[in-house]
Amino acid sequence: MARAFLMSIKPKFGEEILSGFKRYELRRVAAGLIEPGDVVYLYFTRPIAAVVGWFEAGVVYIAPPANLREVAAALGDIGLGDEDWRYVEGAKYAMLIEVKRRARCGRPLPLGELGLRAPPSYARLRPAAARELARLC
Repeated sequence: MARAFLMSIKPKFGEEILSGFKRYELRRVAAGLIEPGDVVYLYFTRPIAAVVGWFEAGVVYIAPPANLREVAAALGDIGLGDEDWRYVEGAKYAMLIEVKRRARCGRPLPLGELGLRAPPSYARLRPAAARELARLC
């Protein structure tokens, strides 16, 4: 089974990922490195406050944000905007994560039902929590 992560995301950006508009997600490096093949569950922050969908990570670039801007420019229109770049401003390193397969959960899943807490950015899930999310989503 692939590793799984829980990522907190503003609903508008999560919708952009699930709709296919946003083909890459940009994150400050935080709780471990996301790798190709990992599953990333999207926890939409308030007002939704629930896991709404997931994506499989494709290619992952890790570099200082200025270098990632160059990579993003070479990739073309990948759905990133000024707000994404402001989020990683000042970070020593950031990750540019390709969004491969993506899907919505059958219903929004509040974290309380899962015994989980929202991470500040993203966090690796324990195997039991990952299995439960995979079953429910």
